[in-house]
Amino acid sequence: MRIISTLFLAFTLCCTTGLSAANAAESVHSELEGQVSSIIDRMSRELTPEQRIALTPESTADFFTTAEREYLATAFSHFRVDRPAKLYVAFDATYGETPFWLRDLGFERRKTLDFIVDEADPYHVWSKAVAAGEVKLGVPSLSGEMKPYLVFAAPAEGKKPVEISPLVAGTDVQIAEIGGEPFIDDNDYFNTLPDALSGLPVLRSYESWELVSRFVGYFRETDYPSSSRADHFQLTWQKDPATSTTVQWRTDDSVDQSLLWVAPKDSFVALGSDAVTRKKATFTELHSRQVVNDPVVRLHRVALDGLQPATDYLYAVSTDNGKSWTAPREFHTADATASEPYSFVYLGDPQNGLDRWGQLIRQADFEFPHARFYMIAGDLIDHGQEQDNWDQFFHEGSSVFDRTMLVPALGNHDSHGGHPTLYLKQFALPDNGSENLDPGRTYHVTYQDLLVVVMDSNYHLVEPELQADWLDRVLGESDARWKVVIYHHPFYASREGRDNKSIRDTWGPIFDKHNVDIAFQGHDHAYMRTVPMRGNEPAAEGEQGTVYLVAVSGTKMYEQELPDFAAFGAVNTRTYQVIDVDPKTASLKYRAIDGKGDVIDEFSLSKGLGEQVRR
Repeated sequence: MRIISTLFLAFTLCCTTGLSAANAAESVHSELEGQVSSIIDRMSRELTPEQRIALTPESTADFFTTAEREYLATAFSHFRVDRPAKLYVAFDATYGETPFWLRDLGFERRKTLDFIVDEADPYHVWSKAVAAGEVKLGVPSLSGEMKPYLVFAAPAEGKKPVEISPLVAGTDVQIAEIGGEPFIDDNDYFNTLPDALSGLPVLRSYESWELVSRFVGYFRETDYPSSSRADHFQLTWQKDPATSTTVQWRTDDSVDQSLLWVAPKDSFVALGSDAVTRKKATFTELHSRQVVNDPVVRLHRVALDGLQPATDYLYAVSTDNGKSWTAPREFHTADATASEPYSFVYLGDPQNGLDRWGQLIRQADFEFPHARFYMIAGDLIDHGQEQDNWDQFFHEGSSVFDRTMLVPALGNHDSHGGHPTLYLKQFALPDNGSENLDPGRTYHVTYQDLLVVVMDSNYHLVEPELQADWLDRVLGESDARWKVVIYHHPFYASREGRDNKSIRDTWGPIFDKHNVDIAFQGHDHAYMRTVPMRGNEPAAEGEQGTVYLVAVSGTKMYEQELPDFAAFGAVNTRTYQVIDVDPKTASLKYRAIDGKGDVIDEFSLSKGLGEQVRR
């Protein structure tokens, strides 16, 4: 097991992500997570699948034993007040759930003190008088929909401020004010605050802790259950793209052995089955308490090595010991001499509206059937800890990714505040990333004359510094003509307040040092291209700079406020980007194409005599 950052260990949600017991013991809420997990196990035993799917906050609270209810009413927030105080608990009421323990602990509703966060989120306020000393409050919600509540403290008598001392690692205390941020890891802000709360100390925690006590909606039903038939095909690289590829597919747990045959296309056409090489697949199982209609699936893989460069291959799969086979599928290996022209596709966040996202990538595949690989800049799905989300992603994507390699980067929604267990299990990725992180969180691939470096930008879970030395080494050791990076959170956002300064300050100088050509990003749910940047400024004429891109391929859209150094931007526009590379002319052509098939943005790069020229 590779080293996980201290920040990640402190704030991850272990019970829903499948971390080891050793890591779970270091989680802030490890005891609570263990109790929640035990209750979920009891639900799995005592409730029918239909009852588990139909759980509501009210029926969940009724299911608890008296001891469970009392524990959950005091198991999340723990702090000390130095004098008798009036506590105010404020929570996002958007989802219609009120924490059950407020009434249990004697809190009263205070409608006149309600306020707004992040322009639209209505916060309801409840209050209670407490004595000086330790205070324990309950779980954020039973549904996981609500962000953790806030706790304000006013003196019960006099004007001397109450001092709140947090007793849970990671929480802090700020003075509440308009424009202040209610969460440590989120850029929401107070739009309004009543006079009674403004200026009070407020206990803050992490927005990503919202899932710590999720029961309602935890149990799910996938629309795409597995079967004995192979599906959800995907191709990835684990080694050299010129001589290898890894093929993966899915079945249910009735299939103990899968087979794959592979052959060069020309040889197969000439010789038929005599040109075929057969391989036995290995499989791993994914177990999910959540998915009531598909709790166990098997992922079958074959790593193909010793392939011929610049060659078209056919392959097919059997799940019944060779009695029947799937229709042949085709893929192409990279050119070892880096002289063959090629194209690849870059996608911003799919995340929401995966059915329409599937239509978009099939459109890209129809228009550009010879694209060699697809890069996705994170947030492949919305809830990375829910297997049914992944089922839909692969259902929509496998008709493209069964013939074209997939190069994914990790987004915040792919881990959803915790360890990206399902993400890492479902992709066969190179084991050449930072030694400080799990294999697959970072990696690099060299395709002919192009180096692609994949980063993990989830800086609330893993410090950017953990990847800096590795990034510097990989970029420095590569002699590839083109150097690009892909990660989720943008250095330069398309809307004010959404820049990600910590990763920009850590990685930006390394990009500049090694003359990175393009940074492919996501997260902002709009389209933006910067002018070439260097040292956080537009590059001087004739100077090497990095073009920073943001795009979205799903249906979730954000507003945009373009910075001065933006070359182009668009909102409410789903796009895919096609990049054509010609090693013979040392040129690169980029096009952003919308759902109508129109090119909305383009630029080109060329390299000659050691210089980079932009047109």
